[in-house]
Amino acid sequence: MSLAEPRLARVAAAIADPTRARVLARLLDGRLHTAGELAAHAGVTAPTMSAHLKLLLDEGLARVRPQGRHRYYALADGDVAHALEALLRVAEGPAAAPAADLRRWQRPQMRALRHARSCYGHLAGELGVQWREGLLARGWVRAEPQGGYAVTPAGQAVLDELLPGVVAPEAAGRRLYDCVDWSERRDHFAGPLAVAWLEAMLAQGWLRRTAGSRALQLLPPGHAAWPVALSTRLEGG
Repeated sequence: MSLAEPRLARVAAAIADPTRARVLARLLDGRLHTAGELAAHAGVTAPTMSAHLKLLLDEGLARVRPQGRHRYYALADGDVAHALEALLRVAEGPAAAPAADLRRWQRPQMRALRHARSCYGHLAGELGVQWREGLLARGWVRAEPQGGYAVTPAGQAVLDELLPGVVAPEAAGRRLYDCVDWSERRDHFAGPLAVAWLEAMLAQGWLRRTAGSRALQLLPPGHAAWPVALSTRLEGG
């Protein structure tokens, strides 16, 4: 048995618990949450949540940031987020899903998540995939030989107008790379620049967070400003 196997088993066990799975799924929104908020979300008591959070911290799946009287929890890093998204992709079954899986996708909550959601702070779902494909098709973003992507000068000019206030990626050292979308089975953009774009979209009123969920709602300003041709199928989420 390799030295990695016991570690893998511990991490898998940490994720497998239903309460901890709910906590990790909640933290996929990329935001900071208190233990009380996570306890309410998971439907457990504060002491129970404290024990679960300690285990997640010990296994390197979460991190904590004290601030004043509060302690705020988040996923440990992007690697954890991507691993969880991959597990969600496996859990949701193949693209050619049987009838039971298709019925699940028709549930309002699942439709909203598939349409648009936050994935560790960046845009995912149908809109996230369209955003990536639209930027590439218009030449506003290009693939780099060494991996990842860079915003082109033409793209920077357009994005400065559409999403003012986002620091130029070169100046901030912000990376942009692919992340497989678990519901769409295609890539959306991830990385610090993608996170900055989503925050700007929220600030501009293009999108609005859904309380208690990672789902994002496309608002009228977003319909008007979106640089990707939205299909009738997507409108209204």
